[in-house]
Amino acid sequence: MGGKISPTETRQKICSLFCAFFNVSATYDKEKSRFFKLNIMAITRKQKEDILKDLVEQFKESKSVILTDYRGLTVKDIQDLRKQLKEAGSKMKVAKKTLMKLALKENGYEDIPTEILEGPVSMVFSQEDEVSGAKTLYNFSKSNDNLKLLGGFMEGEVLEEERVVELAKIPGKEELYAKLVGSMQSPVYGTHGVFSGLLRSLVCVMSAIKDEREKSEGAPAAEEKKEDEKAEAPKEEAKEEAPKEEAKEEPKEEKKEEAKKEETKEEDSKKKE
Repeated sequence: MGGKISPTETRQKICSLFCAFFNVSATYDKEKSRFFKLNIMAITRKQKEDILKDLVEQFKESKSVILTDYRGLTVKDIQDLRKQLKEAGSKMKVAKKTLMKLALKENGYEDIPTEILEGPVSMVFSQEDEVSGAKTLYNFSKSNDNLKLLGGFMEGEVLEEERVVELAKIPGKEELYAKLVGSMQSPVYGTHGVFSGLLRSLVCVMSAIKDEREKSEGAPAAEEKKEDEKAEAPKEEAKEEAPKEEAKEEPKEEKKEEAKKEETKEEDSKKKE
C-alpha cells in the first residue's frame, strides 16, 4: 500500500495539470509552499502552424463555435466542463488569440467584434449539431458564474452573447426526436382508442340485436305451443267421450235382440198350438 499524498504533492500535481492545459510553466517555492512565478512557454513556429491547422480544421468540421471567458475556473471545473462537452459531441480548445483570429479569417470571419475576444478565451466546437455546445456551456454557467459566454460563429454569421443564449435554449436533437416520436404516437393511440370504442359499440349492438331476435322468435313459438296444446285438448276430450257413448249404445242393442228373441219364441209357441 502506498503512503498518503502530502498537501504539497497534491498542489504540485494540480499545478502540473494547470500548466499543461494553459501551456505555461511555474516555479515552486518550497519554503513558502506556493507557486510564485508563471512563465509562458515558448512554442516553435512548427507548433504554431500545427495549432493553426487544427483550429482551421475544427472550424470546418463544426456546426457552430462558441467563445467563452474561463477566468476563475479551477482545474477541476475545466475537467468537468471538458467531460460534459465531450459527452455532448463538442470540443474545447485554448490557443493564442492571434492564432484564433487567423483561424477565423481562414473560415471567412474577418470583422470580429473586439468584445468577444476579451480576456483568456477558449473556443468550443460543436460537431454534432448547432445547439449542443452552446447548451452545455449555458447550463454549466448557470451553476458556475466564473464561466462567461462571449459570443460565437455559425453559418457565416457572428453571434453576440444574447444570440448564443437564445441558441442554447433551443431544444437539442434528442429532445426534438423525443417530441417528434411523441407527436407521432399520440395520433396512433388516439386512432386505436377510437377504433376500439367503435368495435365495443358494434359488439354491444350485435348482442342487443341477437337478444331481440331470440325474444321475438321465442314469443311466436310459445304461442304456437299454447295453441297446439289447446287444439289437442278437445281431441282428447272427444276420445274420452266416445267410449262412453259406445258403452251407452251397447245395452240398447242387447235389449232389442232380446225383444226379438222373445217375439220369435211367442210366434213359435203360437204355431205349435
